[in-house]
Amino acid sequence: MIASLSLLTLPAAWAVADEDASTALAPLVITAPAMSDPYTVTSDTRQPRLPLPAQDGGAFLKSIPGFAVSRKGGTSGDPALRGLGGSRLNIQVDGATILGGCGGRMDPPTAYVFPQAYDRVEVIKGPQSVRYGVAPAGVVRFERDKPVFGEPGVEGVAGTTVGSHDRFDLVSDVAAGNQQGYVRFIGTLSDQDDYQDGSGDEVHSRYSRWSGTAIVGWTPDADTRFELAYDRSDGEAAYDDRGMDGAEFDRTGYTLSATRQNVTPWLTEVEALVYHNAIDHVMDNYSLRQPPGMPMVSNPDRRTQGARLAAELVFSPTTHMSAGMDYARNTHRVRMGRGTAAFGFRDQPRNEVASFVDYGAFTELEKELSARSWLTVGLRLDRAEAEARSATGYGGAASGTTDSTSLWSGFARYERALEAQPVSLFAGVGRAERAGDFWERNRVFDLDSEVLTQLDTGASWNGERLTANLSLFYGWYDDYILIDETGAGSQARNVEATTYGAEADMRVKLSDSWSLGGSLAWVRSDNDTDDLPLAQTPPLEATLGLDYVRQAYFGGVLLRGVARQDRIAEGQGTIYSLDTGETPGFATVSAYVGRDLFGHTKLTLGVDNLFDRTYAEHIQRGSADLGASANPVNEPGRIIWANLTTRF
Repeated sequence: MIASLSLLTLPAAWAVADEDASTALAPLVITAPAMSDPYTVTSDTRQPRLPLPAQDGGAFLKSIPGFAVSRKGGTSGDPALRGLGGSRLNIQVDGATILGGCGGRMDPPTAYVFPQAYDRVEVIKGPQSVRYGVAPAGVVRFERDKPVFGEPGVEGVAGTTVGSHDRFDLVSDVAAGNQQGYVRFIGTLSDQDDYQDGSGDEVHSRYSRWSGTAIVGWTPDADTRFELAYDRSDGEAAYDDRGMDGAEFDRTGYTLSATRQNVTPWLTEVEALVYHNAIDHVMDNYSLRQPPGMPMVSNPDRRTQGARLAAELVFSPTTHMSAGMDYARNTHRVRMGRGTAAFGFRDQPRNEVASFVDYGAFTELEKELSARSWLTVGLRLDRAEAEARSATGYGGAASGTTDSTSLWSGFARYERALEAQPVSLFAGVGRAERAGDFWERNRVFDLDSEVLTQLDTGASWNGERLTANLSLFYGWYDDYILIDETGAGSQARNVEATTYGAEADMRVKLSDSWSLGGSLAWVRSDNDTDDLPLAQTPPLEATLGLDYVRQAYFGGVLLRGVARQDRIAEGQGTIYSLDTGETPGFATVSAYVGRDLFGHTKLTLGVDNLFDRTYAEHIQRGSADLGASANPVNEPGRIIWANLTTRF
């Protein structure tokens, strides 16, 4: 909100509290991250949570109401918000864009995200911002906070998680510096063997992942910061939903940023960012499973370069503006091998498949209308260009075929805080337009751009004993890009569609030690062109948790219930999964206990799926291009785990 507003005039859900207060009020274990307001969720990645602490970005997002994950095995699931995933959900890591290489979405962007290597995650739901690119579902930002040292010092966090199926995680984040600058080193490791479902059947799902980050910052004065970050990571993952596994998830990333604050009285901040991400992914059918008669390997890679320039301006004490430009370019290549040639694939040259370029410009204006009401409007223009480069054709287009599209997006939102009650209200309308992505154009190159127009409204209550949020939305699609495999081959086409739903969360303080929390997420979507349900829409989901905190001890229990989903369109879906049949409802129970040991050290013990239920989520791939059966991939059975975390 407007920076000049006093925190005393706003409910806590609308105010930006200081870091110490936020930490003190945070639950010791996060069971369902609450909305900061009806369209934003911010969550601490290092806070213990149910279920088992996440090993990748998709698993982390699954704990946020409204998210579902398409399971492949033990890791690298594809996240979806309100049933919208893939390129409808914009994933950013410290301001940069990562795009996977696999044509079958074996490596979505979140496969390269190690949650505990970041300080926080911010989710902006729906078309309610244009600052960070536009996607119909919203934006997910994995962010690292910038260290600030008033005097020479060292600070950090370290932790380990152990659990069933030989789960073993390590994380270390150490920063040292002074007023002139800092260095920061982050390392993560996560391993797990194949898990068993509630019936005791083994699921092909083992994985091993690691990451390392080195950051150097220079702060010549209090208003200036230069930072260079280097990221490396790799891993392997067994997949139960297809005939090939991920043998390599190699990422190399560089980010250089510069920030200058208080440039003039009207120009409060200028930020410049350039980045490069290189993904080298290998999938085969012999490294992590018994080799079949015909060994096969595919080695796609993707190079993404981008830049961003943004400024914060103050026109008056009640009027602020954010404006900027961004740019991104990525190129996809691939090489393959079959039979004996599969083992010498690295000697083969890579062939280009397609390239994509996007130029964007945006502006957002925040206007204080009164002491308790605000208006925010935003407008964004993108120029998206796609080029087919495959010699054998890409999505039916010959090499050299190009497509250029101008994409217009924007929103307007009114917000008001009531005086008599601790209630905040908002209502907004947004438009998000996007062009077909690599995976959609790989099926059909010539697709119309997809446009979502959505109405959002909601309310927040922040009282002494009760905090609650409610969000409602209704949207209609022009030229929704539908994946339809009911015909002779894979294809994509444009259809008209509508979507609407609700999300809610609440926490009530029962006593000084006990609190009750819950969440609800419901969405209903229709394919109006075919007069069918819109495929891959998640069912109703709710959680209810009871938490206890007294002195150094804490504990709690969480019930998660998911309804039956019988509104399906078999053979239709998205780039990451298809409807294959109705799914029954289920309920699971998780529990935890813990203790503050000494200083800032916590020990947490937990159990997920306490009653060892056998169940599968509705959102998942089912039948796949690479030869999997249509049987669902069941979720893990009972998992017992322990987490030890210390801050210094």
